[in-house]
Amino acid sequence: MNTKMLAILLLATPLWAAPPRITGGSVQSLSSLSQAESIDNGWIGYSIATAKSFSSCGRCSLTSDNYYYSPESDDDLAPATTTAHVFARIRDKQVDRMRIFSGECEIAARGQTIYWIDSVRSSDSVAFLRRVADSGVHGARDMALFGISLHSGGTDTLIDIARNHPRSEVRGKALFWLSQAAGEKAAAALRDAVDNDPEAGVKSKAVFGISQLPNDQSIPILIDLLEHHRSREVRKKAAFWLGQKNDPRALEAIADILKE
Repeated sequence: MNTKMLAILLLATPLWAAPPRITGGSVQSLSSLSQAESIDNGWIGYSIATAKSFSSCGRCSLTSDNYYYSPESDDDLAPATTTAHVFARIRDKQVDRMRIFSGECEIAARGQTIYWIDSVRSSDSVAFLRRVADSGVHGARDMALFGISLHSGGTDTLIDIARNHPRSEVRGKALFWLSQAAGEKAAAALRDAVDNDPEAGVKSKAVFGISQLPNDQSIPILIDLLEHHRSREVRKKAAFWLGQKNDPRALEAIADILKE
């Protein structure tokens, strides 16, 4: 079975997962994510399959922000290799806080009741996280974008947010997580933001995002920006990030510009 078919199956098939190890709280089961979203107040939780390497601290708390992330695969359609647990706190029917922990993490609930959904489709999870990114509280929006980036096939949603979200800070965050995804679609979306986003701050974040791509992707794009982009600020940013690369191609491009 090829990689693309595996990704399609992951999107179509719910991931069944028992709750993680939870201390200092209680767990109640719910049948669906839509049912969980209808509660007025409380924490909801479910598991996602992810192709990204993702590790958390040994014991994680719903009241802390401790997590660590490192990409494992450059292929947006790579098969899932691990599990992450998604938690969202709902206050007055709005998500105001999110936490995402790796599968091996023991969760300190600190007296909270968690409404756990055993089976959530990847597509339903991405749609839920997109709603949080669109309308949740600031911190929850940021974590929702991170959650989208962990899904196989989440790149298209991040690209749409990066291009169309009305808030510049959300577009910028989406561009950052796109840079962690790598791949041709991510690189194209980052370059598109440099050329077409109306906000200078978002353009700057897009240039930074390009610099985070693998060198064989990032260096040619940064050189092209340095040599040809109409914006002086973009050219300066491209030169700066090229200067951080320990690569002869980057150094040669900067030297050529300095000779002019």
